[in-house]
Amino acid sequence: MSYSSGMMNKRITILRMQQAQDGLYGRGSGGIKYEPVATIWADVTWTKGKKAMSEGAMDAYDHVMIRCRYTDIINRDCRVLYDGITYGIDSLHPSRQRNEIQITATELVGE
Repeated sequence: MSYSSGMMNKRITILRMQQAQDGLYGRGSGGIKYEPVATIWADVTWTKGKKAMSEGAMDAYDHVMIRCRYTDIINRDCRVLYDGITYGIDSLHPSRQRNEIQITATELVGE
């Protein structure tokens, strides 16, 4: 059983790490770059829950749970761009048989 279309009402962009380019000072001097590879429908919720947000916990908005249909373009090295914020993947639980992926991610400050 897959996630329903009605619950996946947010657009996320999957960013994949690109190979480091040879720079002026040798391999990788240009830094790691992430390029968009796909934009997909997903459900995005904050993992801290209503209680933490109502109590004003400072990190309540840093962690998200992302649920989407299975795709092989997402791996642990990817990043997720949602609503102008870049998230690093903490855990990735794909199931091709159930046609779903569940991701927990943390906001990356300064990205």
